Amino acid sequence: MKDVGELHFFLGMEVERNRDERLLHINQIKYLKEILKRFRMEECKPIGVPFNPKEKLQKNANGNDESKGFPYQEAIGSLMYAMLCTRPDLAYPISVLSQHMVNPNMEHWMVVKQIFRYLQGTLQMKLQFGATPSKEMLRYCDADWGGDLEDRRSTTGFVFMIGGGAISWSSKRQPTIALSTMEAEYMDNTQATKKAIWITKLMMDLGYMEDKKVMVIRCDNQGAISLTKNPTHHARTKHIDVQHHFI
Repeated sequence: MKDVGELHFFLGMEVERNRDERLLHINQIKYLKEILKRFRMEECKPIGVPFNPKEKLQKNANGNDESKGFPYQEAIGSLMYAMLCTRPDLAYPISVLSQHMVNPNMEHWMVVKQIFRYLQGTLQMKLQFGATPSKEMLRYCDADWGGDLEDRRSTTGFVFMIGGGAISWSSKRQPTIALSTMEAEYMDNTQATKKAIWITKLMMDLGYMEDKKVMVIRCDNQGAISLTKNPTHHARTKHIDVQHHFI
């Protein structure tokens, strides 16, 4: 191995380090410009939101294969790479659109173009990490209830932050159907807990955390919090799959 200087580019990500202010920025401005040009959206008008959460996309009802008229799969793959690396704000829309990869229609493609327009207006957005007195990892999780109109499964979402910047995020459908908002949030807490344990162990191996501390996961549902704290309630929730009691 040899030292080739400070890191500036890595797998499409640009790294900026400000040592005076002790800040680190990660972005994919160059990559996003390339995919906008690739799909002929470099001159599109920008908009402020990537996706309306109240808009419910459904499967292609007519059964016709309309995907030959537009590069749907290629666009989702390109956007997914940006989402995985530096754009947690795209996690939910990409999760929704990925469910229609087999047989998309024009409605799905218009939502993809909407995301491109959103990226056009937010090219300069970056992940920012700064030196903070506390090494506490902030963990947030949330879930909708029965948001999928096809099978009524809920969507789980969580984000973990260190130094003011996001280091891990996810948005995906839950494996089982929740019977209430409380159950959907409870299942979400379990998924966030498993991820938190893995990240905590990694941070300990890197020397960022000296010892294993109590992990605090922030949830906005009092029912789920109560169920988590009081194991006696589990007798009333045996219908929830066993794996969700892992928390």
